[in-house]
Amino acid sequence: MDLLDGPFLGLSQGVSQGGYAFWLGSGISRDRVIGLDGVLAKLIEFLRSHSTADPACRFRQTLDRIVTLAEATPADRAQIDLAQPASTWPCLGNLVSRLWNKYSEVLSEEVPNEALDYLLWVALDFPNTFASQDADAEHLAIGMLALEGAIADLATANWDGLLEAAMKELGHPVSFFRITVTGEDLRGPAAAVTLYKFHGCALRAIEDEPAYRPLLVARSAQIIGWMGNATFKIVRDQLEALIQRTRTLMIGMSAQDANIQNLFGQVGALQGWKWNAQPTPIVFSADELAHSQKTVLNVAYGDDYEPNRQAIWVAARLQAYSKPLLIALVLSVITTKLQVLATDADAPHLDAAARVAIADGIKHLRNQAAGAGNGDRLTAVRRMATGLARARHQLQNGTSPEGLPAYFPIDSQPVHLMKGKLGLAITGQREAANALGLIGLDDEAATWTVTVDDPTDSRSGALRLNSPSASARVFFVANDDNITSLMESGAFDEHDSDVVVICSRRVSERQQRNPGANLRTGAIGPRYMAFGPMLGRALDLDSLRDEFRAEIAI
Repeated sequence: MDLLDGPFLGLSQGVSQGGYAFWLGSGISRDRVIGLDGVLAKLIEFLRSHSTADPACRFRQTLDRIVTLAEATPADRAQIDLAQPASTWPCLGNLVSRLWNKYSEVLSEEVPNEALDYLLWVALDFPNTFASQDADAEHLAIGMLALEGAIADLATANWDGLLEAAMKELGHPVSFFRITVTGEDLRGPAAAVTLYKFHGCALRAIEDEPAYRPLLVARSAQIIGWMGNATFKIVRDQLEALIQRTRTLMIGMSAQDANIQNLFGQVGALQGWKWNAQPTPIVFSADELAHSQKTVLNVAYGDDYEPNRQAIWVAARLQAYSKPLLIALVLSVITTKLQVLATDADAPHLDAAARVAIADGIKHLRNQAAGAGNGDRLTAVRRMATGLARARHQLQNGTSPEGLPAYFPIDSQPVHLMKGKLGLAITGQREAANALGLIGLDDEAATWTVTVDDPTDSRSGALRLNSPSASARVFFVANDDNITSLMESGAFDEHDSDVVVICSRRVSERQQRNPGANLRTGAIGPRYMAFGPMLGRALDLDSLRDEFRAEIAI
């Protein structure tokens, strides 16, 4: 978050405006079994398990060539025991690490008397390995950014179906993506995001093997051949156009493949992006730039590269790995959208300083969420997705579905298209955003602390406020009808004294079904706040905060 608020603020703003195409590599799948680490380890184990004591064994010879490719030391080789699973070899991690940037060479190794793609399709048990996959934090974050309109184009060399799995987990159909391997895939119904899987698609290869198995690009010869293969011409043209018209953020991608470097070189030859344009045209998520990434910068910026290369490297190197970066981008986009909504709310007496303070309150909640989620990032992004989804369903639909609600984006368009958008006036989000800002300011002032309940629980609110003497579930609703709908859905009832309902419009007087019960028990029931009118009559920020705290009453 510090990087996105500081030296890479331009990138953060650019992403929120849909100004960056995301180029994704195997690094975003590294913690999944079908990540490149898992692929290489599985391949080594397959060859070991099929090897015999015969030095002429074709599997043993193939394995030995791969070990040589891994630059195995004598100590490494001494730890290789073909009688034991590869997972027990102390050197396995070293071998896999050294093969990380040589995957195409590894998969180019031929097993005598077998098809050229034998290692990929058979040794890796491709149909089963890639058929059923669970999304990781990176894929869920990308899905959320796509649903929020921050991404219009994704390009990936990955075969896996993890992005598709993430979209399903978020409660949306895979057709949200236009999955594109060849030009024919572009000729169909419109989709929100184009997903270029330019090295092939595992799910399609499994579903339609005759058509899509030959399109899996894995071996060195295939990568080189891709650049002149007529089957991929339309996709090449589209990717070159994408590089020309949209800034590039590479995540988990070393850009080692020659065809990727060639695409950027083609654009550089047309004198496209200037290296010092703002925000930075090409950015890598990397601790240190690899030689192949510097090559991309060199061919993309042409003659400007050599005299400016040190400055280019600094501007292009975003020192954050994929998980924290992508989650931070989600938080950044959500926060920016809430801040825009807050500034559009009807509050005629609040001055510019008050508006800035409310925006800072929203940012404070963002930072609290970032800190709370840094320990278990997969759990964090899932809780963000489900928590935001439940709050939006409650606010706008007056529903609080059981289990996992489908992700409900704040708006499906980029942030700059939300400013003054007529359709947002009736959603109640503008008023809710201001209420969130006030909550954040008083969390920062230690008036209360903000937490969240289990977002899969239909009785959980958008958040919970806690003071030394009380705790309250907070529900945001767009209008009075949604209050009734939430009560009918079981989110809360008239006997719940721990509930605060912040309504963006006026609130009608509610008749208790059994008022005598409250008189006997002393329960006060839910507190209903007509926040829109409160915001409209507030003379300044201090009086607004005082009235808001009094209504919360914890």
